[in-house]
Amino acid sequence: MTEDKDIGPQVEELLNKAGLYLLEFSLSRRGGAMSVKAVVYSPAGTGTDECVKASRLILSQIQVSCDIQTPTIEVSSPGIDRILRSEKDWKAFVGRNIKLILRDHEEWISGRLVSLGEESFIFETKEGPRTIERSSIAKARLDSTHKGEQTNGI
Repeated sequence: MTEDKDIGPQVEELLNKAGLYLLEFSLSRRGGAMSVKAVVYSPAGTGTDECVKASRLILSQIQVSCDIQTPTIEVSSPGIDRILRSEKDWKAFVGRNIKLILRDHEEWISGRLVSLGEESFIFETKEGPRTIERSSIAKARLDSTHKGEQTNGI
């Protein structure tokens, strides 16, 4: 039987093979029951079909790895205005429209996350591309105000 801490990476690998990003994963046990929560994303769109697909893949992995046949599984999409917190978020949303607040500004700046480096990223605004240091970000989130963003990709 697999240790609980090892399940997340196994599930992530399985979902990646299916074309899904695993953005969040938690597993908890209470008595003999297990509860699993996951947030998944597909660049082609994350709807009910993708969540069902992820749920079935997670179920099979839990059944095999943990010998629990009926865990409670909750799978959701990231949402149209997801706050970008983790490295997984930033990697998953390269190519998408985001908005951010820099530490020395008070207003949101909208643009497209073009590419991602370790300490900076390329952010394309109406004025053109610019390099932004990650350390200068106060907040960042998906920008659902651009045409197509609300229905495509989330």
